[in-house]
Amino acid sequence: MNRIVVNLSRVFLVLLAGWVAYTQTSHGQGADLNIKKLKNELYVIEGTSNGSGDVGNVAVYVTSEGVILVDDRFAQDHDQIVAAVKRVTSQPIRYVINTHHHGDHTGSNLRFLATSELIAHANARRHMLEGKMPGPPQIAFTDETSVFLGGKEVRAIYYGRGHTDGDIAVYFPAEHVVHLGDLMAGTRGVTNPVVDYKNGGCLRDWPTTLDGVLKLDIDTVIPGHGDISTRDGLMAHRNKIASIRDQISGLVHEGKSKDEISQLLVSKFDFKPINMGGLDGMMAELKN
Repeated sequence: MNRIVVNLSRVFLVLLAGWVAYTQTSHGQGADLNIKKLKNELYVIEGTSNGSGDVGNVAVYVTSEGVILVDDRFAQDHDQIVAAVKRVTSQPIRYVINTHHHGDHTGSNLRFLATSELIAHANARRHMLEGKMPGPPQIAFTDETSVFLGGKEVRAIYYGRGHTDGDIAVYFPAEHVVHLGDLMAGTRGVTNPVVDYKNGGCLRDWPTTLDGVLKLDIDTVIPGHGDISTRDGLMAHRNKIASIRDQISGLVHEGKSKDEISQLLVSKFDFKPINMGGLDGMMAELKN
């Protein structure tokens, strides 16, 4: 049994490496992107697999003076994103807000730089520069900033570390909606944490970060990946991450092995390889 678990751990690490490469690499999408109205003039271009894995949800906020996008997926998605926006408005895309720096959320930045203002947290911009990623935003902030366009407001707010140290919440106050990027992300209802320790991620702080988001007046949550959720869904996600954190911490302090902790995470929380890849970092972080 131990040999089987060890082999599974190796598979997890290999697949995690594949995920990291995936989030930094363009993947073409063959069909037109699906855009649907969420509320009033707020739309979502839904992440779809199209045989190449789950890609991110893009928020599209239409105003009388232009469009505000949240995230822009991979570089090869640029033209299809623009085409999807044109199906609901003739207004130009004026602003693009990145929820964090990973390539499946910023891949089209370089193309948008010629026509739009790009905004991200200062840490996310720094990670893009350090990684020599294309299209680092022209505008960066540390705590909070707002975009006012066509009589509407969008707030970009930093509550702390989680998936990385540059994740933000993008809040549409008039619509009571927040886009959380990969502070909340999953498929088929499973929203386990993916902690990018190389770029400042932190499991210990993640629930507190989400506590800040939950102070907003929201009823709808757009995750970085997966189905549109609700305030209750976000609360359940927050509580699940806190439970995972506390249980790993307890097991580490009991002297349990990585394989024993892995077994619990798979059986109790339905951890996938993408979640398991950060286990070494989680154990080290929660040791003290």
